[in-house]
Amino acid sequence: MKHFHLGTITLSIGLLLSACGGGGGGSMNGMMETGDTPSDPQPPPSEMQTAEMQTAFSGTQTRNVSDLTYASATQVATQSLNASQQPSTPIFGSVVQAFTSPRLSDVTGIETTFNGSRFTLQINRQDGSSTTLDTDHDDVLDVEEISPSENQVTNRNAAEGYVYRLNESPLTLTAAGVSVEWASTDFTDYLSGGYWVHVDINAQHAEIGAFIDGPEFERTIQVPVTGTATYTGRAGGVYVSRYGTDFPGVPSGTLEQGEYTGRARLTADFESSRISGRIDNIGLYHVSTMEPDGTIDYYPSLQNTDYEGILGAAPINQTGTFEGQGVTLTHPQVQITSSGSWAGRFSISDNAAGNPRAVAGTHRASFTTAGDSTGIFVGAFYGATERFE
Repeated sequence: MKHFHLGTITLSIGLLLSACGGGGGGSMNGMMETGDTPSDPQPPPSEMQTAEMQTAFSGTQTRNVSDLTYASATQVATQSLNASQQPSTPIFGSVVQAFTSPRLSDVTGIETTFNGSRFTLQINRQDGSSTTLDTDHDDVLDVEEISPSENQVTNRNAAEGYVYRLNESPLTLTAAGVSVEWASTDFTDYLSGGYWVHVDINAQHAEIGAFIDGPEFERTIQVPVTGTATYTGRAGGVYVSRYGTDFPGVPSGTLEQGEYTGRARLTADFESSRISGRIDNIGLYHVSTMEPDGTIDYYPSLQNTDYEGILGAAPINQTGTFEGQGVTLTHPQVQITSSGSWAGRFSISDNAAGNPRAVAGTHRASFTTAGDSTGIFVGAFYGATERFE
């Protein structure tokens, strides 16, 4: 039986570790990273507040876990891909989209906590069960810390990393890629976002979702009735596809999985109560391919693509939330049929113009091609009208 080590190939859908068994191979979903300025100068000492940078993702040692077989890895990808095709309704409080296999209980929401030294993500379900990932008890790796000058969206300290748990009996995997940013004077004034996957490998059940959560996005707001606002920021999450017959040189049935990052730009028209946007500059990284004959290849570096996601106009509710079914995925060289959904909400804090200063949400885009290739993008987005702190 062909085996591969968790440190050299895919741990879960999109949770890809570096080829050396941990250590920086890029951030988990690109939501806080700039991607365009790898040689940014170090910020002045006033921005490098030591206490703020010692976070739940700092200096954690990963424990030893068993290898996954090739068959188990393909199950993770296949079941996650299948689950993502199921219908889902956005969940507000935070903003969550979750997709589950038919025999699993639906997700009713998530809860996060962050106090600087500890981060938790709790996934709650309709049957009363829950699953929690906790940086104090679970494995944490591939951490990247981001200073305010490197955070081009909001000018806040941030950190990114992976949290996961692999149970051997029964063989289950729960994993999340997480970004957290916070106010310089208060760890509890934070915003967290990312994705998770929960897979019972032997039973072939899966749950996959994306989330945005933090105090600034947990309450209703009074939505402006005039004017417009433009929000620019980042988007990212997980990507899974199964190749059909229309990609020369790639065996039909090959699974590909990884992460993506992109640039988000949204425009809110408060007079018409509509919001729309797009995610472009989409790049794939931490990509692995698994061919039907058991061949595995791994590509950690960012690969630019011509994918673009158009977020069709969605009505803005009086509570400051919005949801839409119009997501179109395009590629100039591939004929794609796509569908999807997206949802979000505005922040409770205003900018100088009196409009909400930030917007955050989740999205999913699924696609098929004429040659029976299929795939999904599931992730979160975050944008602001200005850098702030």
